[in-house]
Amino acid sequence: MKRGIIALLLIISVLCSFNVFSHEAEPQEFNLEHSDMYPLSQIEAFGYGSLAFAILIAIILLFHKKMNEIAKKIVYCMVAVTAVLVTLYLVITTLHLNIISLTKGPVHWHADFEIWICDKEIDLVDPKGLSNRVGPPLLHEHNDNRIHVEGVILDKKQASLGAFFYAVGGSLSYDGLKVPTDNGLISVHDSDLCSEKPANLYVFVNGKLIEDYQYYVLSPYERVPPGDRIKIIFTEKPLEEINTNII
Repeated sequence: MKRGIIALLLIISVLCSFNVFSHEAEPQEFNLEHSDMYPLSQIEAFGYGSLAFAILIAIILLFHKKMNEIAKKIVYCMVAVTAVLVTLYLVITTLHLNIISLTKGPVHWHADFEIWICDKEIDLVDPKGLSNRVGPPLLHEHNDNRIHVEGVILDKKQASLGAFFYAVGGSLSYDGLKVPTDNGLISVHDSDLCSEKPANLYVFVNGKLIEDYQYYVLSPYERVPPGDRIKIIFTEKPLEEINTNII
């Protein structure tokens, strides 16, 4: 009886974990998972492999005494084969990604940022869960006002400002900004009002106003500075009155 309960809990826990790892398809412009390059993404391979492993362990726990020696050997071999195949798949895909990446391996870049809307600083939604991050492994934030790029980059757009805001559940476009916060999604567009006056969106990098900011690629540095300092401002004020420095 105890073995049956343990086996059932094992399968349920793996299924729940796999459900957490699942994700919706990403826009091709900001594909952060490289999932379209292989039959299975690394997360899917790990999830399916863990599920198969859990089922086999459950079979061993439930039917060990009833199986003859041949059946036991078959099941144990299947456990070993599952572990080997999943490990090989993860190793091969990881090596391949590193070889074809722009930087020939994983990167670890940082950029600091601030978001101001109508003279009020906006905090990104706080991280939840054991990962302690907002966004996927490649592009995320740790409640520290710092963009983290950690992983293999195949396309420069994967390390862009637009990709970051998409990764955290918002968006950044040529005329608008959406920011997920603990109080819900904040959305502004050019000509929306601040202090009853039409406002516009500006993005400054290291104190300089930039255009096409959604496609701006973060500087490849781990330390800040020389990593970027980014200030995103939605305001009714003219450019000469805007404070472009970040704290």
